[in-house]
Amino acid sequence: MSASLSVCVFCGFSPGVGPRYLGAAKDLGALLGERGHRLVYGAGTGGLMGAVASGAAGRGGSIVGLIPDFLRVREQADELPEQRLILTGDLLERKRRMIEEADAFLALPGGYGTLDEVLEVISMKALGVLSAPLVLVDVDEAWAPFVTLIESLHERGFLRDLDVYSVADGPEEALAQVERHAAADRPADRPADRPGHRPAVLQP
Repeated sequence: MSASLSVCVFCGFSPGVGPRYLGAAKDLGALLGERGHRLVYGAGTGGLMGAVASGAAGRGGSIVGLIPDFLRVREQADELPEQRLILTGDLLERKRRMIEEADAFLALPGGYGTLDEVLEVISMKALGVLSAPLVLVDVDEAWAPFVTLIESLHERGFLRDLDVYSVADGPEEALAQVERHAAADRPADRPADRPGHRPAVLQP
């Protein structure tokens, strides 16, 4: 059994076009629950957010949802009783607390908010203030244009680091990547049940 991790999943409140995105999100949530990992996410119960949370809840997973108070009703955050809901003052606080809570990051496709969260983690990793792995879950090659942009900026001399994220074809591979990273990063004398995780104090 792999060590228990607190995994932050960035993803959209929209379902996207076609069934593959929702299916991948629900599969990812189910995998997190089955393998004993805690899901940290943006607390919306629609679209990919809702799918990943319902997948985790269906497998008895631990779920922490963080959402600004002004989005609580709009994104139906109270409709998943299995989650521990944490209200934040604004989007910046939500993003900061999600990052603080996580041992690893997985990014399903999403919109502006997802891009903002992914770039925040990438920037922190490039600056050396964050070491947790970030994996882009490339469902239907949705992340391919983003990867092309990053590589183009690197070629033009604007970016130095390209090893601040990795890409996986689907949920199984993505979770395997973060589990391998956790196993490699855990000192021999650290308990296996919580590798490198220092839980923040959660307040509503």
